[in-house]
This record gives sequence, C-alpha cells and structure tokens, in this order.
Amino acid sequence: MERIIMHIDVNNAFLSWTAVKLLYEGGKVDIRKIEAVIGGDESKRHGIVLAKSPVAKKRGVKTAETLMSARRKCNNLQIFSPDFRWYRFMSKKMFDLIRKYSPDIEIISVDECFLDYTKVRNLYGDPVKFAYHLKNEIYNTLKFTVNIGIANNKLCAKMASDFLKPNRVHTLFMNEIEDKMFPLDVGELYGVGKKTTEKLKKLNINTIKDLANANENYLYKHFKNQASVLINKANGIDNSLVNSEVVE
Repeated sequence: MERIIMHIDVNNAFLSWTAVKLLYEGGKVDIRKIEAVIGGDESKRHGIVLAKSPVAKKRGVKTAETLMSARRKCNNLQIFSPDFRWYRFMSKKMFDLIRKYSPDIEIISVDECFLDYTKVRNLYGDPVKFAYHLKNEIYNTLKFTVNIGIANNKLCAKMASDFLKPNRVHTLFMNEIEDKMFPLDVGELYGVGKKTTEKLKKLNINTIKDLANANENYLYKHFKNQASVLINKANGIDNSLVNSEVVE
C-alpha cells in the first residue's frame, strides 16, 4: 500500500495564538493585521523578536532581532509578551482535534506534527480533499491557520508544508519531486543546515537537483557517512515511520 503522510504546521504560531487569545478576551484588533511582534522582556535583556506579523515582516522586521531595531522599522509597532502556557493549551487543542481522525500522529514541536493517513484513507477518502477539510476545521474551530503538506514520506511532507504560506495545502509525491523540489536551493532541503549548505555550495552544489545527482564517492571525501544520507534526502527518499508515542 502506498504511504500517505501529512505534515501539519501552524502558520506563525506564537503570533497567531496570541492574536486568538486577545480576541477571546474581547480585543477589537487582530494583531495579525497590524505592525506587531511577540517579544521577550527588554528589562531582563531578552528583548528580541520571537515572532512577527505579516505587516511587520513586510517592513523588514526579522525573527531574533532586537525590539529596538524592530521599532526603527515600524513606527507603530506593538509588542506583546509570549504566553507559553496558552501556547501549550492551543497546541493540545489542535493535536486533540487531529487525533479524532487517527491516533497515528507524531508531534515534533509545539506547533507541528506528522499524520500517517495511510491506514485511514479508506475512511476519509482523497487525501487532498481531507487535508482541506482538516485545515478548514482547524480554522473554524480554533481560529488560526495551518499549512498541510502531503507526500509519500515524512521528508517530502515537511518540504511540501513549507511551500507557499499561509493557509495552504501542497503535495510533493514521488512523481512531483523533479518539478517541485529539484529546482530549490540546496539550503531549503529539510535537515540541511547553514554550515552544510555552505560546504555544498563551495563544491558547486547549489540546487537540490545538483545534490540528488552528486557522486557519492566524491561527497564522501567531504561529508563521510553523511554523503549517502544527503543524496537520499535530495532524491526524496525517507523510510522513517510516524512515531505516535506521546511526548511532552
């Protein structure tokens, strides 16, 4: 049976969840639509941007920059403190909603999970239609948006969910890898960090296609046993299972 894996990822989780909380409490402004950031406590020298609204992003505000720097870019910037207890509450709400459909979910962070759709496909039908149903149910019930990536394995599902955002469903099945994944910058490959990207580019491996077609013996000289792992990733090969063991 062909595996169908979904990756569900909250769009801009900390800012979205703070926006939902403020609206629940009677707020009149949706901070997702104004110059706003979630930031640490400047008085304790934790004054950096943890999340920013789309409007602030358009003004050039970046995650991890100082709040002082962000203020220079946004004259009307509003800063809100993080509420991690609330974030955990919203996270649990979402995962509980998804578990209605299948217990086979793997939580990989507070705002994202994998869902193994393979076993329940006969119950809920076409995976793309189901993904739209799930995305819309999350929004209608919990009032925040998600991206959902659909693929034949976890790696490609994660890559798909990172395509155009927000509030989208994308597929990256094995027969779509050459068209959708190969043209991307090698640094966009899931699991390839900044230092590895720099090393690959020094070897003139600039796109995921370049890496997919690289000579393993040549790469081995630079990456040892990771060479085959990198090439497999670039070809969309991932046999890891969705681990539904409950984690904190």
